[in-house]
Amino acid sequence: MQSRSRALIESLLLILFCSALQADITLTKLANEGVIISAGETRIMIDGMVVEPYSVYGGLPADAEAQFLEARGEFAGIDLALVSHRHHEHNQPEFACAFLQTSPATELYTSAQVIGLIREKCRSFISGNPRVHTIDPQYGAPHLIEISDARVTAFPLSHGTRKRARIQNFGHLVEIDGMKVLHIGDAAMQVDEFERAGLRQVKLDIALIPFLYFQPGPGAAIVDRYLNARLKIAMHIPPSEMEEVKTYMAKTYPRVLILERPLDQVRFSANPSSNP
Repeated sequence: MQSRSRALIESLLLILFCSALQADITLTKLANEGVIISAGETRIMIDGMVVEPYSVYGGLPADAEAQFLEARGEFAGIDLALVSHRHHEHNQPEFACAFLQTSPATELYTSAQVIGLIREKCRSFISGNPRVHTIDPQYGAPHLIEISDARVTAFPLSHGTRKRARIQNFGHLVEIDGMKVLHIGDAAMQVDEFERAGLRQVKLDIALIPFLYFQPGPGAAIVDRYLNARLKIAMHIPPSEMEEVKTYMAKTYPRVLILERPLDQVRFSANPSSNP
């Protein structure tokens, strides 16, 4: 009887220990494809230095803008700022300068194209700053960033053909607390690009996917083959199209999550029963 009780206690302790190792990930939506990925004390922001609306795309509401400009609230304690590419709805150089100067512990990793645009707004701050890192990942040679208990793999994914092919676009695979989160920026719907990136072999927990991939066309096959995460979140929805997209997605992809407003959040756990 005593040995059975001891075995039960050891089993319960093992369950509690494993639960502690599998902390939740919280994702906070920002503007367009902007997101903060956090677990414990680690906070990683991708495409998040966007404040003003641009073209059909959104910006931050007043309360979120104030938090951004003061690096407080949801924008406090950002360890890494990552930018997929140079387009204005993914990175706004003037606001990038402001945030990096207000958040003194944040390190920036992105392409020479993005850093070149930021340098035009705050040259003296950017030039030679040890917190600003230019990266140039290649197929078969990704750039690895390790911080605290997280690892980020940055790798190229084409932005398209012709003029768009000259735009450096990075995918980011974030591994944190034993879970894998993928952000693909504005990757073109080209099967060979996803194949070259090796994504078929990656077992994803969360995929952040531009909503255009869910419209009729080649995107659906790419989602099924390369982006078939346990949780899929549709991103980059113009505010004026939000209701239309929600209606379409509810009928066609009811299990895909949409976070509607900046600062909306979802928490995802290694324990499937705890997830949305």
